[in-house]
Amino acid sequence: MTHLKNLLPAAAKALLLAVLISTTSSSVSWAEEETGPAFAPPVIKTITPEIGPGIRSNNSNFIVVLDPGHGKTGGHYSGCNFVYNGVTYYEDEITMKIASYTKKYLEQFSNYTVYLTKDSAEVTVPLDQRAAFAASVQADLFVSQHVDSALGNGTVKNAYGVSSMAPRTGRYNNELALQSQEAASTILKQLNSLGLNNRGLILRDSENGTLFPDGSQADYYAIPRYSQMYGIRGFIIEHGFLNHTSDLTLFLSTEEQYKALGEADAKGIMEYLQKAGKSTFVQTAPATQTTQNTNSQNEGTVAPPAVSESKGPGVS
Repeated sequence: MTHLKNLLPAAAKALLLAVLISTTSSSVSWAEEETGPAFAPPVIKTITPEIGPGIRSNNSNFIVVLDPGHGKTGGHYSGCNFVYNGVTYYEDEITMKIASYTKKYLEQFSNYTVYLTKDSAEVTVPLDQRAAFAASVQADLFVSQHVDSALGNGTVKNAYGVSSMAPRTGRYNNELALQSQEAASTILKQLNSLGLNNRGLILRDSENGTLFPDGSQADYYAIPRYSQMYGIRGFIIEHGFLNHTSDLTLFLSTEEQYKALGEADAKGIMEYLQKAGKSTFVQTAPATQTTQNTNSQNEGTVAPPAVSESKGPGVS
């Protein structure tokens, strides 16, 4: 695995997970459609999934993994969409653009190594595999980039602006949760400087009895939950409401706007990492154990297989 990065052509570095998703991506078609700001469902009771040894060692660069949320499954985009003035806007396509601009901005600086969990909006990756990949490269920060939506198409009170689904503190890996919250808040402030309303952190507990390895209540959203379990700083950033006319027209409808959002994310990432430094958190939880998934449509995906030394995890 330590030689993988050197073996891949530059254009393919972001696509390290393609093989592993071939047998698991079918579950995502419903898994990301659950109602809620991030459309990210809870999973069945799980403890930390087993991962590979990582693909870097003694690297002084900041390692950032960006996750463009959602993607196409079964010929259909899994994220939210909205038609305005005859144009259909798709979350999957927008998040891919935002992530690409974030990556491009960060890579201007030699001390940042950036990976995407996928390189196309046509691809969907299981939620757990995204975090597995971030863990396999020992990410200093794992940011899942999304676009929000709400019932009522802009008529719901306060359903506009940016927010973050982050891990709750006061339980499993508390210090790590604090770091994730601080990093998320730093990015939200950068987005707020563009004129977006800052809705702050959204902290939500599992609603199906999912527990962390120490028996404490797990987080509802898969990205922050798996990040806690893998021992990485990770969270979701929602870049405004696609079906709120003001958010759409001012921030989510043009290439220039996507570039501004992506660069705001990058500036927030840099601001946080330059202050906090590289992650020193050490994963201590045991390897994968899962119970039978009796309701896959509502419970989401189960724990991923180990990351191979010859192949990276798939991407979304």
